[in-house]
Amino acid sequence: MGKGTRGRHRRRGGAVIGGRIGTYVIVRELGSGGMGSVYLGRSRAGRAVAIKVIKAEYAADPEFRRRFRREVEAARKVGGFHTAAVVDADPDAPLPWMASAYIEGPTLAQEVARRGPLDEKRLWALAAALAEALRAIHACGLVHRDLKPANIVLADDGPRVLDFGIARATEGTRMTAEHVAVGTLGFLAPEQAQGLDVTGASDVFALGAVLVAAAGGRAFGDGGPHGLLYRAVHEEADVSAVPAALSPVVVACLRKRPELRPTSEQLLDLCADRIDLTETATTEPVHPPWQAADTEPASPVAQPPVRPEAAGSHTRSAGAGPVALYLRSRRSRMSLALRNSLVILALVAFAAGGGLLHVGEGLRVLGGCTAFLMLLRLLGLLSQNDGLVLNDLGIGVGSPTNLAVLRWSETTSVELRQETRDTVLTVRMSEGHRLPLAFLKPRWVRRSRDGSIHIRTAWLLPSGGTAPLAESVRSFAARNGVPGGS
Repeated sequence: MGKGTRGRHRRRGGAVIGGRIGTYVIVRELGSGGMGSVYLGRSRAGRAVAIKVIKAEYAADPEFRRRFRREVEAARKVGGFHTAAVVDADPDAPLPWMASAYIEGPTLAQEVARRGPLDEKRLWALAAALAEALRAIHACGLVHRDLKPANIVLADDGPRVLDFGIARATEGTRMTAEHVAVGTLGFLAPEQAQGLDVTGASDVFALGAVLVAAAGGRAFGDGGPHGLLYRAVHEEADVSAVPAALSPVVVACLRKRPELRPTSEQLLDLCADRIDLTETATTEPVHPPWQAADTEPASPVAQPPVRPEAAGSHTRSAGAGPVALYLRSRRSRMSLALRNSLVILALVAFAAGGGLLHVGEGLRVLGGCTAFLMLLRLLGLLSQNDGLVLNDLGIGVGSPTNLAVLRWSETTSVELRQETRDTVLTVRMSEGHRLPLAFLKPRWVRRSRDGSIHIRTAWLLPSGGTAPLAESVRSFAARNGVPGGS
């Protein structure tokens, strides 16, 4: 039984594909946040799990470790239907981690971004399901404290509330510092924003803000953190996006005074009469009322193509979603080695024979050091073949141990076009997207003035029987609701 993160590949503060966390093999990154990263992993028997790994700066804090240990204990109290069951954890590892059952399906945030606001029928169903989830959470004496669209997965059997990253037992002392707001802006209750006592009523307030977001609105608008906090405390929420029939329920959830908000049990009573529980019993296949009728997470139509001879190859992880890998060709690697070797030899000659040219000793030493650093870099490049990766998370560039990813959720369109001497993949991003700086590190990736990302691909070859790049781009784009791919 290993502890912490381990495997053949390591990187500080995280994990990499093929490495291990405890006894679980890491398949891919699912996402990251302020407290750490979440990875898709597999047990030794092949079970899929979501593994949350805490950032190093938090792991160094003994008080945080105590809080994390309590988080694990709290998460184990809430049963399977409403959340993802916690199956393993190691609060004492160098980087503490917690593994829970992996729930397949889009988050509410992804659903709204890709398919637009939910209609009235689906909003009522979502409200009832979340109220039922909160009832189970609150019955265990817990408060979630960070309910938001990104923490709600629309699984086939109902929404699951995930990421008890700051959930705390309500009994006993508060686990947060005095007058510190903990949670996500836009979904914080006034008492959270003011650093006051937090109860189940705070989760009900967040539920109201979640329903506004699911309807396509923003309860407290946009803007900086101070403006959002001020409006949450002092101004009425904007519920104009919510259908008229549901609006009174949402307004009740968003009342400023916690004691005036309905409980999760009362919310469930308000929503129950609006849902026809027998509706889906008459036809097959069925779709849950919170999920769009055309949402088919397992549909083979959008599966990225893999050639028949690639079955069982490294380009697909069984049950974990397809991965298309394109690596630097042998010719390209030889050309890279030749160019860098010539520069290194020139620098060595400069350092060794500079005296004949009356070059100062300082410059000769600098030339020698530069040659040594370039040699190390060349050895690193040759030992870790870089390339392009496509999967359901996004488009990645770099090496297997240092991959930077542009997420599909922040991509507005993709286009693969033939230029004079190259094939270029152009990726256009949404406004305000977060571009990893490492994504622009390879020389074959550049960013134009309009913000588009251009990836030169002519020197890349499919790995392990992966389909041609054009097919994979088109298929992954369609699978994730991104226009283009032609």
